[in-house]
Amino acid sequence: MLMEKTFVYRLLVPLKPPPGHSFHLELGTEGEMPLRNSRLRVELACMCIRERKLGDMLCFIHHPEDELMGCQEASLLQTLCTGSYLDVQKTAFWLQELMTASSVAVLQSAASKRTVLPSSRFCKLKMTNAFEASLSIELILAVQQGDSDTFVTME
Repeated sequence: MLMEKTFVYRLLVPLKPPPGHSFHLELGTEGEMPLRNSRLRVELACMCIRERKLGDMLCFIHHPEDELMGCQEASLLQTLCTGSYLDVQKTAFWLQELMTASSVAVLQSAASKRTVLPSSRFCKLKMTNAFEASLSIELILAVQQGDSDTFVTME
């Protein structure tokens, strides 16, 4: 009997704030596991200068919400946050939806299959070829800590 080998690749996906937003990493307190209890606070940033120079988006801060709704996508605070903090489960679900849509958009060969697996903390993909050999990919969301080369995962 052949043992099926499944390789698991874990890929770090660095999150960058979209235009009009800023990220502020809040590490856990001294008595807690600092990285395990970290949160990512999201704030709106003034985009008035960009609005005047490029005209490609309205400032989230200085325009009424009803005017913004008709002209551009909602802010990150309205879509992927709970309160002022990035919601890992909402973000993982958004990434899963994005990957599912890309599976449909990209023509898949009959010899391979890509499946998005459910997960509340990151995005899991399973790729299987015609010989039933499979490979798993876990897309793990992370935020850069300051200007360092250190990333804190959002699990």
